[in-house]
Order: sequence, then C-alpha cells, then structure tokens
Amino acid sequence: MLKLIIIALVVTALSAATLFEEASPEGEADGAQPFRFSHKLHMEQDLACVECHLNAPNGAAATLPPTRVCLLCHEEAQGEDPDEPRVREYAELGDYIPWVVVNQTVGHVYFSHEAHVTWGAMDCDTCHGDVRSATESFTGSQTANLTMGVCMDCHVERGANNDCIACHK
Repeated sequence: MLKLIIIALVVTALSAATLFEEASPEGEADGAQPFRFSHKLHMEQDLACVECHLNAPNGAAATLPPTRVCLLCHEEAQGEDPDEPRVREYAELGDYIPWVVVNQTVGHVYFSHEAHVTWGAMDCDTCHGDVRSATESFTGSQTANLTMGVCMDCHVERGANNDCIACHK
C-alpha cells in the first residue's frame, strides 16, 4: 500500500512539473529577456509560429514554448551563437526558460488566440507585426497599438461579433 502511495505521489509530482513548465510565470516584468532570441533565424528554418507557440491554435493565450519543445531542435548544438547552449542548460536543470511575457491584454478584456488564429484564419503578423524578421528578443509589446477602435474596425471588416460581451469580461 505504501508503495502505491509513493508511486502516486511521484506520478503527481511529475505531472505537476510538466504543467508548471508550460504554465509558469515567465521572468520579471521589466522586459529583460534571459538571452537573445532571433525569430528570423527560426523562421528561416521553415518553422510555423504554432510549432513553438503551441496553444495559439486552440487556446486563449499562445503561450511561450516549454523547454522540451526547444529541445526538439536544440538537443545538440546548433550553430555558433553563444546564447544557444543556454537552452540545454535550462533543460539540464529541469527548468523552463524564464522568458518575460511582453504581450498581455488588460484584465477586463478577453482575447482568444483560437478565435483569431483558427476560426478567423488570421496570420500572426496581423496583430503582432513583422515578428518573422525580428533578430532580437522582444522587450516590449508588439500589440500595444491594438486599441479597442482598431480591434472593432477589424471585427467590422471581417464580419466578426462586435458586441461588448464578446471581448469584455
């Protein structure tokens, strides 16, 4: 019986660790990122945004990639970038990469990536700008220009619901 309890605790801890990795708060709120990251370099490898931002097609938040996703390509050294080995360092520690989340909606607004990416078939660049050519880590929002008016105009253009309750909590 004790053995079953111990096994159950270990399985629970491992499950929680996986969830923690995917849902952890990402770094400090000052915008300083843990290391340089080039979206351009990754786009040149023919990666789609949703290959790293796993929840964009079916979740409210696109989420930052868990370290295990980075290891799909970075288990072995890739190129000469001095920051690249840090991915494996975080993985060896069993830790997530503490990216700072720079794109967040205000508390009274509900935004669903699923509604925009999957149902609306929108390209990420529509809201985030030309992320594909960015060579440095983001330290500020790419969505700061998305005012209520900009969003409402887009909804009108696309025939999407413009009722207040659709976006406001």
